[in-house]
Amino acid sequence: MTFHHHNPISFLLLGLLFGCITPACAFNIGGSRSGVVNPIELSRRDVLSKSIASAVLISLPTKAVSIESTTFLSGIASLQTGLSNDNIESGAALYVTCRPNRPDNVPRAILDGSRGKPPPVLAARFENPQFPFEFTLTTDNLTPEGASAVEGSDNIWWSGEDLIVSARLDSDGVAATRDPNDLVGRGFYSSKTQDAAMIELQGRGMFGKAVTSKK
Repeated sequence: MTFHHHNPISFLLLGLLFGCITPACAFNIGGSRSGVVNPIELSRRDVLSKSIASAVLISLPTKAVSIESTTFLSGIASLQTGLSNDNIESGAALYVTCRPNRPDNVPRAILDGSRGKPPPVLAARFENPQFPFEFTLTTDNLTPEGASAVEGSDNIWWSGEDLIVSARLDSDGVAATRDPNDLVGRGFYSSKTQDAAMIELQGRGMFGKAVTSKK
């Protein structure tokens, strides 16, 4: 599986990002022979330069990587005591996402885009599961963020990281509709032991039910 990377960054963009070239020099806007700068044009210039800098940040850390078919982890989702498969509506779906346990190793551009929180690197949907439910997450379940590799390496950036595995049993099978009666759970995958992640699904707490009932 091959994931495409961004086009090379020009010297001009790098100069703008790191301050080697000022926006006025690059675009020649907002200035005059007297050296007086129009405040309105200065504002436009700042917006333009910040937009270009953001684009550069997104392009810098990652590259295309070809990944052979791989199984990254396995897990078992079970129901909380007192719940059974009889409680599950027809058409329900289990959504599973995985993200690194810590943000230390996340490429800068990806971390900025996710507001400082490690992004999901694997995601999957399983329709009409019966519990206990065993699952595996493979190359086919990589997210765009999870499929990136850091420059200078042929491995995905989160290789060898411990993962937080979150699961949600959506009662109607539609991810966008979060129901107060959905079941949720979380498990941990250790890259050292590589044991199956164990997740117990249970009802939302009072706060979770209150929030989802408003949507």
